[in-house]
Amino acid sequence: MSSPWTSPDPTQSDNQAGQEAHSSQPGYASPAAGTAYTAPGTQSGYTAPGTQSGYTAPGPGPGYTAPGPGPGYTAAANSAPDASGYSQGAAWGWAPKPGIIPLRPLVVGDLLKGSFSALRKNPAVLFGFTLIVTSVVALASGALVAVPFFGLSSMGDTLSDPQATADSLGDSFTLWFIGIVLGYVGLLALSGLGGVLLDGVLASAVSQLVIGKKATFREAWAQVKPRLLAMVGTALLLMLIVGAPLMLWAAVFIATFFAYYAVSSETVINTVFAELALLFPVSLGCFALAVRCLYAPICVVLEQRRPVEAIKRSWALTRGTFWLTFGRLFLISFITSFIAGMINQVLGSVLSIIMFATIDPSAQNPFGSTSFIASAAVLVGIQTLSYALIVPITSAYQTLMYVDERIRRENFAVVLAQASQA
Repeated sequence: MSSPWTSPDPTQSDNQAGQEAHSSQPGYASPAAGTAYTAPGTQSGYTAPGTQSGYTAPGPGPGYTAPGPGPGYTAAANSAPDASGYSQGAAWGWAPKPGIIPLRPLVVGDLLKGSFSALRKNPAVLFGFTLIVTSVVALASGALVAVPFFGLSSMGDTLSDPQATADSLGDSFTLWFIGIVLGYVGLLALSGLGGVLLDGVLASAVSQLVIGKKATFREAWAQVKPRLLAMVGTALLLMLIVGAPLMLWAAVFIATFFAYYAVSSETVINTVFAELALLFPVSLGCFALAVRCLYAPICVVLEQRRPVEAIKRSWALTRGTFWLTFGRLFLISFITSFIAGMINQVLGSVLSIIMFATIDPSAQNPFGSTSFIASAAVLVGIQTLSYALIVPITSAYQTLMYVDERIRRENFAVVLAQASQA
């Protein structure tokens, strides 16, 4: 499977390669520092041609007219490459398109079209794998969420028992609390692992579609498997970085809240309200960090970088383009939320009506009927299906955003065009 993503910037490699080749020649020695340089034409006794005595430069003959552009000629505007390494005018009037996007700086239309095209061209990996992962996570999450209810049921039986002792009540409460902790930790770990797998496999598959190649699941997994530990480390590090301001705020707020009950002074009350007012800007700060670190998981897989290196790389790619990245993310979030909302609203409403219509009020446990459980399971399945549909679109969109940043900053279109022909 082609992997051009670790290639260096082609605009920076030519001069370095030439210098290395020149310096490796036998007998070559670089000039010493401080050596006086004399420009040609300044040597003693040298006279430049055309400066001899009595010399007159020839001029145009009679009737001479300087040649100009032919009929219909129009100069190309902004055709020279800028600091980003690409041309913005006529030079990008046509660009090769070996895969789902043209190999040029992308606009929003290119990102959206390429994302839906990726899902259409490789549904087995993008949609199929996502559906499998989300289904497993949904089933396991349901089991983990049900764990605390057993403890809650046991505690309810203990409370309703007039002969229950304080020890038995404490045991029931302990069981309930352990169930909550285990369920929450298990749900968090399972969701995180599923997210890591999806990020890696989907980014790998979409990257191949960019250069016109269709990766199988085995090929995508072969690229992701050696990077799993680095991806898990990156996910944990991102949770720490992005969530650190909010966790710090929560710790300070809880401490202040308990201090209010201990002291109950006006100063503490004012502090509590001030901290509540800080929640919004702190949340904005966390979101800003998430935007700057958006490409870190992609860099781990495609560029084979370590967690810290991947975060630094993402920070560099989003430098100066924060609001552009934010706007693009907001757009795809709005679109996918609308799609998922329509699916859940239309199908979910019908199933909800059926589900509650099958309830038998006279039954001892109305919600334990087979029809009710089946309808609830189908409703969860619809939600899982909608999630499995929007995740590949969002992942493809973000991967294409990453490709766009490299094209703009590193002239990466040249590398991708070469990889598409390999």
